[in-house]
Amino acid sequence: MKKTAKIIGLLLFMMTESVFGSTMCVKDDVFSIVLDPGIGSTSTATYSGSGVTTEWTTTFSYGQIRGIAACLSDKYGQSMGGYVAQLSDTNPTTNETARVVGGETNGLHCWCKMTHPAVSLWVFRDSRTSAGECAGYCAYYCGSNARIYSSMRGGLFGSVRQ
Repeated sequence: MKKTAKIIGLLLFMMTESVFGSTMCVKDDVFSIVLDPGIGSTSTATYSGSGVTTEWTTTFSYGQIRGIAACLSDKYGQSMGGYVAQLSDTNPTTNETARVVGGETNGLHCWCKMTHPAVSLWVFRDSRTSAGECAGYCAYYCGSNARIYSSMRGGLFGSVRQ
């Protein structure tokens, strides 16, 4: 009888050991959103961007994401959706290297950063044919690509806690 009780106890222990749960704690009066790159846009999604302000927005059925853009002299070996922490760039005119803050027009490599509802790292979008084209269209393409491509959303959303 004791052997049977031990076996039953062991089985119960093993069954409860394999049960996993997930808990998310959120303070009262705090907004929480799940940033899932697999959730694509709908036909009502819109995007906007301006080379002058280098800000972009993209609207989904679950809300809006916003960000900033920069045109840098290096792509740091990234492809679309790849992100870099502590991104810096060298101004070709002054030859000074500084941390990227948005609005840079140093090169033809377009980088995007989400600023709302959370802050991402800088995410590579693509390379343009000229620095002028990058400066004029980078913000627009950041918003457009965040809406269209899961790899871009994956970089923006996946780098939030990095």
